[in-house]
Amino acid sequence: QVATEEQWVLNLDYDGLRREVADLGKELEQNQGADDVAHLKKICLWSDICAVVGLATMWLPLNPVSVIALSLWKFSRWTTIAHHTGHGGYNRADETKFFNSRGFATGSLFKRVTQWFDWMLPEAWNIEHNNLHHYRLGERDDPDLVERNMHFIRELKAPAALKYLVVGFLMCTWKWFY
Repeated sequence: QVATEEQWVLNLDYDGLRREVADLGKELEQNQGADDVAHLKKICLWSDICAVVGLATMWLPLNPVSVIALSLWKFSRWTTIAHHTGHGGYNRADETKFFNSRGFATGSLFKRVTQWFDWMLPEAWNIEHNNLHHYRLGERDDPDLVERNMHFIRELKAPAALKYLVVGFLMCTWKWFY
C-alpha cells in the first residue's frame, strides 16, 4: 500500500529519469575545469581566513567571533572541501592533483594537518562514507541511516523534552560516535 502523498512514484518514468540523470552527469563532467578548481581554492582561502581570525582572537574572553570563525573553518573544511574532494569531484578538473581523492590529506603529516585537520583518518572516512554509506544510501545496511540509528530515542520511555535534549546532544557530538 502506497501512501496518498507518494502515489506519484507509481507513475514515474524510471528509465527516463535514469537517462536524464546520466545525461546531466556527462554534461557536468564535460564542463568541469579550471574555473571549478579556482572556485574551490577561493573557498579554501575563506576557510583559512576563518581559521586565522578564530585562532588570533581566541584569547579574548567570552568571544563569539572566535567560536563562529573556528566553527566555519572546521565546517567548511569538512563539508565543502574534504567531502567533495573525497568523492572525487575534482579528480578530472585539477591538473595539479592537489584536490584528488586518491591523495587528499594522505601521505604526510603536513598534508593531513593542512588538508584534513580532523581526528578521523581520511582513509577511514573514504571507506565508511564513500563505500559503506553511499553504496547503501537509505538502505538497511547504511551506517548513516538516521531512522535506524535514532530508533532508541523513539522507543525511549521519557518525556519529549528529554528526547529533544538527547537529539541536541547527539547533533553536537555525532562525530565522536561515528
